[in-house]
Amino acid sequence: MELKYNQKVRVTKMIRDDGTCAGCKRGTPVAFEGMEGFICDITEFHFEPVYVVHFLETNQKLGFRGKELEIIEDYDEEEGRWIVLDKKTA
Repeated sequence: MELKYNQKVRVTKMIRDDGTCAGCKRGTPVAFEGMEGFICDITEFHFEPVYVVHFLETNQKLGFRGKELEIIEDYDEEEGRWIVLDKKTA
């Protein structure tokens, strides 16, 4: 399944600052496996999509590559409701 705006996603592994996180020291952990947030923006870096995730608990916004995220909820616009996804359907 394709990553898109407003999906609820989960971080699949610990992510360390690569120098692109403002106010963070390079190499320090910025996101941990299991953190959940919503995709609020999709940008591009070196012709690769970067998914900006807003973590509501910490009010942080961090950018991720698609392989670092898994979809856990998607909004069905036709039915007007959230659909919980498991790994088999994603």
